[in-house]
Amino acid sequence: MTMHKTHTEIGFIGLGIMGKPMVLNLIKAGFKIHFYARKRTIIKDVKKHGGIFHNKINLIAKHCNIIFLNLPDGKDVEEVICKKNNLWSSLHPNTIIIDMSTISPKKTIQLHNKLKEKKSWLLDCPVSGGEIGAKKGKLSIMVGGEKKIFNKIKKLLQTLGDKITYIGKSGSGQITKACNQILVASTMIAVSEILLLAEKSKTDRKLVQSALLGGFANSKILEIHGKRMIENNYKPGFKASLHLKDLKIAMKLSRDLNLKLKSANLSKSLIQKANDKKYQNLDSSVVNKIIKLIKK
Repeated sequence: MTMHKTHTEIGFIGLGIMGKPMVLNLIKAGFKIHFYARKRTIIKDVKKHGGIFHNKINLIAKHCNIIFLNLPDGKDVEEVICKKNNLWSSLHPNTIIIDMSTISPKKTIQLHNKLKEKKSWLLDCPVSGGEIGAKKGKLSIMVGGEKKIFNKIKKLLQTLGDKITYIGKSGSGQITKACNQILVASTMIAVSEILLLAEKSKTDRKLVQSALLGGFANSKILEIHGKRMIENNYKPGFKASLHLKDLKIAMKLSRDLNLKLKSANLSKSLIQKANDKKYQNLDSSVVNKIIKLIKK
């Protein structure tokens, strides 16, 4: 499969906070994009930029041999791929499905094996970088699946990300994403605590953040989520509900491996509390509010 922009028709299903800017970047790069979405505002905007809308998922498979998915969970991914009137009935042999959703490694491997019945391929390609990274085309993309298939679409992924890492066999991209989500959650909680410490000490939080960004404590979490916390602005770049879902996947993986990850479990419990407080549709950095509520 040759990746000529003028001849390659690409499908995309799942145009949410992350998916829509990915689609716009693909269109901007010259790819012909067929897409399925439900929200009228998204449909209208993407069509305006040159995207081709289809009101049935199976039509994406009829037009495209490369299909991106960016969906909320494993159930959605399975339904879009396997349900009779969705992709399954119309898949061409050698179709490559690039799943950028965050789902369990086990489900990924099941779907990867299932697609072999159609002589098609699934790569698990979850991403990190949030809405900002999606808009700038600077996502980190973690890839699992056959390397020969990855090599065919690597340049395509470079339209969406500036850090593309082939990890290994099917499911390994999702395992890497689980590690990422644990680290992000734990770091967010640490940032919440140091900002609370500064605040209670009557020290300027912005100056504390600025100083720490210049040393070994520097991180994207301190920079971006720290700013959100200081400004009390939790407009979602990545929703708390989705972060909780991802951490549940990570903790299930750890249990299956007989591991006790205490820090990860604490992070999950705090983000669970944020969801319980009805913060599920806010950015996951809203866990900062939970940290502030914790008593001595």
